[in-house]
Amino acid sequence: MADEVERSPGPRSRQGTPSIGVAVPAAPTVAAPRPAEPARAGVGAAGGGAGAQADGRPGGAAPRVQPGQPLTLVASAGTSDPGRVRAVNQDWYFAGTVGRSGHLGVVADGMGGHTAGEVASRKAIETLVDALRQSRSQPPVALARAAQAANVEVYNLAIERPELKGMGTTLTAVLIDDQVGLVGHVGDSRAYLVRGGKATRLTVDHSWVADRVRQGLLSEEEARRHRWRNVITNAIGATPTFRLDVLYFDVQPGDTVVIVSDGVSMLLGDEDIVKRVTGVTPEVATRNLVAAANDRGSPDNATAVVLRAEAVAPRQKRYDLPSAPLVPASVDIGETLSGIKAVEEDFPGNGPWQRLKRHPLFPYRYWLMGCAYLLVLFVLFIVWRG
Repeated sequence: MADEVERSPGPRSRQGTPSIGVAVPAAPTVAAPRPAEPARAGVGAAGGGAGAQADGRPGGAAPRVQPGQPLTLVASAGTSDPGRVRAVNQDWYFAGTVGRSGHLGVVADGMGGHTAGEVASRKAIETLVDALRQSRSQPPVALARAAQAANVEVYNLAIERPELKGMGTTLTAVLIDDQVGLVGHVGDSRAYLVRGGKATRLTVDHSWVADRVRQGLLSEEEARRHRWRNVITNAIGATPTFRLDVLYFDVQPGDTVVIVSDGVSMLLGDEDIVKRVTGVTPEVATRNLVAAANDRGSPDNATAVVLRAEAVAPRQKRYDLPSAPLVPASVDIGETLSGIKAVEEDFPGNGPWQRLKRHPLFPYRYWLMGCAYLLVLFVLFIVWRG
């Protein structure tokens, strides 16, 4: 559980009792848990069940490709557990298709007292998924707009309900758009790309200890044990503005993407993750990761989502990619469009109209059209006088 966003010098932590929150289903409504089974129906058991797919089928089976659909096949699953110390679960996840935007995996780790953390993580993922399904923007821009919508929803909900004041959540999402993998990241949940027996971390933690590691003041091992390791410096819904890391990677057949909350990443190293996701289905892989975290004491909620590209059919994209993959661009996003426009500039559309908009004379289009109009009138006047 991410305890608090740092707003002033010196770390602080928030005490509070989290509430059970596991996975978001394909629809925004969630069935109440049965007394004998602390799981949301069709979503994922708190004890380690697999997340439902976007079409409502349980488990990690890849959806069958229908005629006319892209030939990129992605299998996915998710699992969440309260862990060995926390009484309840503030993590939520989603794994499945989101319409024309692609195949999505996302993990949110809520913060806040009582039920606030679970409310924040659930609301953020519901809003993100709904926004992506309804979006007609290019996938990189759609992902940024969906994160913006999630921040607005969580922040406004905390204003409307005083008992939820101060809530927020991490949000780490990977959207697979055929041969392009897009990452949107806020907080200290992590995404890894497992390829060729090695794990590459796709995200950079937004936390107090991670900042000190980058400054050379703490080692990775010291950061794992530090008492302020749960203090995050960036979150969805905590403030009107948040920082979104956006990057992309090339998707190859057999690639495995692993998204985990810090309840898993604080206990498992890169080699541990590779070992537990290699040679098994995404459904088994997620259970392996969460079980390994629990075997090591799991002081926090443990959540894992796994996406596997079983087949990749490259298609021409309607947007251009930045020159360097795996290099995050940090964008400040608030309620205005300035942050979204920054993402549009990093992933510009490549259609005729978009290319025209990038022409150096485009800002002067109205002046040029006016001059052309006057020139036509002048020519017509000369012809008429002649």
